[in-house]
Amino acid sequence: MQLNLDNFDKSIVVPFSTIDWPGKASMVVFLRGCNFKCCYCQNYKIWGAAPPIDVDGLLREIRRNRDYINALIFSGGEPTLRPNLLQSLAEEAKKDGLLIGIETNGAFPEVLDTLIDAQLLDGLFIDLKAPLSDPQKYARIIGIGNANAYVEKIKKAINIGCAALAAHKILEFELRTTLFKGLLSQNEITEMVNQFGVRYALQQGRAEMCLRRDLTTLTRDEIAELAAECRRPLRIRTREKGDEDIC
Repeated sequence: MQLNLDNFDKSIVVPFSTIDWPGKASMVVFLRGCNFKCCYCQNYKIWGAAPPIDVDGLLREIRRNRDYINALIFSGGEPTLRPNLLQSLAEEAKKDGLLIGIETNGAFPEVLDTLIDAQLLDGLFIDLKAPLSDPQKYARIIGIGNANAYVEKIKKAINIGCAALAAHKILEFELRTTLFKGLLSQNEITEMVNQFGVRYALQQGRAEMCLRRDLTTLTRDEIAELAAECRRPLRIRTREKGDEDIC
């Protein structure tokens, strides 16, 4: 479906998505800037400093397409790097009856806590990069020298999500990992999927869109096989077949 974006900056908005929040018709807003430099990032062109956003223009476009969407998702980059903008946009979207989702690396749990307490968050989707038991592996994937502090923050963010879901303060909470051939072992994937006991999705990375050109895309069948070895229900997300539940 093609929605009207008028003359708004199309590089920061996907006007209609059914992928980012399965079961919802969402508009996705990409907030620029990121504290990570992940080797497989598909949005590396918006890592840098964030130019001012035409907030009024963005809100007009959200309202213009209100009849076609029921959710607004903030992604990036890393949206929680801009907590004031995030909160103000969420407040306005909530007034229009939209659900609010965030796709985040989990590095700023205090921002998530604030949004949940303010009843401004409905869906939380944390991108887990590597086993949290291995900060060195995490650091290599996110492109920084030391990930110890970040690992502890991500654990806190996951615990916040688990508690909020159990208390019915949010509607959905999902951990996600994007897969490429050879980047994570089966044992590492199994550890990640089973550590927290929450809904988990294994996503198909798209090598042709990544900053690193030596990565290889896994097929749908290869991802399904990795998922089956985890021996618990989880979701896979691929270009071939979209969202699938694997038991």
